[in-house]
Amino acid sequence: MSNNTSFPSVQEFNDWSPDKVIAFLKSYNKEKKLFLEDEDIKIIEDNQVCSSVFLELSMEELIKDGLKRGLAKMIIKLIKTIKGEGQKQQLQVAPSILLAPGVNPRPDQLFNKFNLANFLNESPLVKILFAPNHYFQFNTSLGGITKKEQDTYFVLSTEAECTSLYSRLITPLIYPSSYGKTEDSYHCLWDSVIKNTIETFGMHSGSLSKLEFDYNMSEEKSREDSGDPSSKLVGKIEDWSYGDAPYIFVYYAIGVQVILVILYKPENKKRKLNVCSEKIAEFDLGCLLDRIRIMNFLQNICHLLPLIVNLCPPRESPEFQTIFRPSGTVIELGYTIKKKFADERQVTHLKEIYEMLSANNIRFSDKLEHLSIHSVNLVPHGEQHESHDLKELLQTLICTLTCLKPKLIMHRDVRWPNIIHHYDGYQRFILIDFDYADFFPSDEPLEEFSESDHAPEMLNKKHDFKVDIWGIGNLIGSCNITGISSELSSFSTDLCKSNPNRQPTTSVALDQFSNDDWLERIETT
Repeated sequence: MSNNTSFPSVQEFNDWSPDKVIAFLKSYNKEKKLFLEDEDIKIIEDNQVCSSVFLELSMEELIKDGLKRGLAKMIIKLIKTIKGEGQKQQLQVAPSILLAPGVNPRPDQLFNKFNLANFLNESPLVKILFAPNHYFQFNTSLGGITKKEQDTYFVLSTEAECTSLYSRLITPLIYPSSYGKTEDSYHCLWDSVIKNTIETFGMHSGSLSKLEFDYNMSEEKSREDSGDPSSKLVGKIEDWSYGDAPYIFVYYAIGVQVILVILYKPENKKRKLNVCSEKIAEFDLGCLLDRIRIMNFLQNICHLLPLIVNLCPPRESPEFQTIFRPSGTVIELGYTIKKKFADERQVTHLKEIYEMLSANNIRFSDKLEHLSIHSVNLVPHGEQHESHDLKELLQTLICTLTCLKPKLIMHRDVRWPNIIHHYDGYQRFILIDFDYADFFPSDEPLEEFSESDHAPEMLNKKHDFKVDIWGIGNLIGSCNITGISSELSSFSTDLCKSNPNRQPTTSVALDQFSNDDWLERIETT
């Protein structure tokens, strides 16, 4: 249990009023021991549970009152703790799916590169408890581990076990996902071992929300398409942007082989490289013992992640995150932008669009780096925020749309989230996210789009290039930039008229932007 919680004796607890019982529950819940929502505590409060009645509650009564079984079980454990029952196993059994926070002490400072591997390979101080039926699952025909190896990480117990931890984390390690020869076939294996472990052991870290990138900094390939992942990892970092952090953790995977690496800023300023790399461990996910070993290795990494993030400078927006779209598309923002689609036809569509962009040398758009059956990798991943340089932004968009029009390509989603800053020798804007791009004309209404950010005709009927011109007008009208001429402001209003027949034609609009001196008269802030 946490050292922050002072448990009353049974006699003291019996003297408490119902309000004090509820206050104790709320205080204890804040320490993330019970995972109760406000409505769960209200169920107990509404039933006017006094102290003596609370200590006599049963699982059945709590469930009958409306609590979910898992939450009811947590409260019963709390009651037993107050009553002094099961004290021998109090520190051995996780109050949630994790080992009790603080049982495995975390270092108060980062290790240098020379001592880092020793710490990460250390065996756990507190082992995970399993009942016999789970404990003996490790001796499987899939490639078991020895008794000595098993006892390094786990303990056989006939009294209690970490049941949820077994089902969430250990089962996928014992019975891993099958895989084939393509990159797609390995994703379930990589995620269940690497991503799942870091998410599980990082749940009690208040900093993990800022550390999502630590399991997205990766390069994953099948054995059939491996290339040189390590050099690609280093090459993706154009400059060290992690402040005083001495290193960051990354990995690359080639099939079942996973190599853990640290990236760091070179100490020798004369070196031409912006970032250096050093391998710290290698694991074979085809081997049960290595899957257990990497679990322990990643758990130790989780102890260091809060220390690293505290040394990194704040960012305007997360550099690495995962976005889930209502359509089912999953977008992983890392050094590249990886999009996973449920429908492989979407990949085929994007392949066609981006090949046309590349063939026609469309400069100010993102590029298709790699694709598989259900996913695409796009570059670059720039910074996403509203522009303070409307002049350069408009020049970029006008140039891009002017090039797209002869190829009959409509972007259809021109808005602030799809414009990024990217630095590749000089600062520039890039139009991204061609997921909804289509060829002129389009009969496909996009009902899921927001009316505030898209031309009205897109949402319910046939539309043409004017929807992208509408997007430019909307950007001008919604930006917070001074120095916009009254002529340009008036023109942007014309571009956003609800009746497309009253809008300037696409050709007229693009010509007027190019031939007028509006852009030259825009001030920058």
